[in-house]
Amino acid sequence: MTDHTAETYDGDVTLTGHEDAPVEVRDPEDVYLRTGSVEGDLELRNPEYVFTHQPTGDADVGDPETVVRGNLEDGYAEPGGVTGDAIVADAEDVFVSAETSGGDLSVVGPENVYADDVALPRDPDDYDVSLTGWKQSGSASDPDAGVRVAGADHEVSVEKARTDLDVYVVGRDHEIEITGRSASVSVYLLGYDNTVRVGAYLDSEVVADTGFDNEVISEPYPVEDLIETSKDEAFDRAGFGRRKVTYQVPAEGDDWCPNCGEPADAIVERHQMEALFVFGRPVKTYDRSTNPAKECEHCSRSAFDASLTERERKDVLK
Repeated sequence: MTDHTAETYDGDVTLTGHEDAPVEVRDPEDVYLRTGSVEGDLELRNPEYVFTHQPTGDADVGDPETVVRGNLEDGYAEPGGVTGDAIVADAEDVFVSAETSGGDLSVVGPENVYADDVALPRDPDDYDVSLTGWKQSGSASDPDAGVRVAGADHEVSVEKARTDLDVYVVGRDHEIEITGRSASVSVYLLGYDNTVRVGAYLDSEVVADTGFDNEVISEPYPVEDLIETSKDEAFDRAGFGRRKVTYQVPAEGDDWCPNCGEPADAIVERHQMEALFVFGRPVKTYDRSTNPAKECEHCSRSAFDASLTERERKDVLK
């Protein structure tokens, strides 16, 4: 091996581009490599687990000019963090984001590799919330782009989403919640034990799930939002006398909407009844629906209104 510069650290270490390349990070715990962090080839030697969104190839990395070692904990590489080739040796878990290296990626002697060839969803600088490290929190309201996290144990809350978003999760044990309406959330997962929760009025798609024990939870559409008039409300309004009433109740036992054929979280039945009412109670029934129409969040006219604020509903009706 050629002569090299040894840099000794305790704790976490972050490569920012000041070290002479090739750079070797020796015996860290977990390593998180961001998009564009290695300008040249990247070689992972004897890692336990590798999670990568960059396809593996044949990297050709020479002897290091700089060796980062010591009592290392986690390692990070920011964009431009290595101005040439890089080596990560004897790490526990290594997380390689999409387009991490400008050259090839090779993995030598791993215990296990989870790999998908994933296109970069957007410029990493565009995200509304961007976190790197350990146990941080972030939030955003009325976002334009989405969320990017790398590391471990981050918590992110995003509300009032109205435009399509990307959520790019790298690492482990992250908790992310997105709420809003009339938008789609594309989720990219790289790692393990991550949870993304998506609100009831949003669509979601898991573009990549590279790792294990990740979960994307789409909150079910509230069936109550499809009920314009409940049975109790209809009867109360009937008062006294012969009346025709219309009301909706939740349908049971259907996973697919009989009306539009879509898989549905919320399905309601529309009932009609003509009866003699006494103080809001039917004492004699003249006619009632025997095969009530059904509708869901995809086809009900109430679904659109349910996703609007009270002021917006009034504006629509003007």
